[in-house]
Amino acid sequence: MKTCPYCGKEVQSYKGNYYCDFCTMVVYCKDVQEEGKRKNLMPNHLPDLEDVKKSTPELMTYSTIELLYMLKLARKERATVYGNRYTFIQARKLTEDPHFQQGEQQMYQEYEYYTRKCFVLENLIRGRLGYYPQKLTDSYLQNLAERMEQSAQKPMVIKNSS
Repeated sequence: MKTCPYCGKEVQSYKGNYYCDFCTMVVYCKDVQEEGKRKNLMPNHLPDLEDVKKSTPELMTYSTIELLYMLKLARKERATVYGNRYTFIQARKLTEDPHFQQGEQQMYQEYEYYTRKCFVLENLIRGRLGYYPQKLTDSYLQNLAERMEQSAQKPMVIKNSS
């Protein structure tokens, strides 16, 4: 039986999709569930640094857990770039080679880029959760993924007592 991913009620075929009369809305075929099961919210693959580089409107389409993973990646990349920039600054102090100044300027631009990406990701997450985590650890993300999977286990079924 095809069911609504939000209320678990049986849906009716409607113009190539489905319609839930309890929620009073069209439910797209990709969202319809079976037998009152809850929609799986876990992404098929984890985002990578290329995802982080997408535009803000594109980032807005990602799930919250994907945004959290991207924030972790962006923060790590920003820290790496900061370390590289510091190395160029130290080298520039030792010599007047213009390549070190160019390298430091390039690293600053990358640092600014990833800092702004962090701001975007933090604000998207904050808009959904009401806050953004100061620190994102593997255990925090693993815990969240486990809770997401666990919350999908209980089907939305109401047993008839008669």
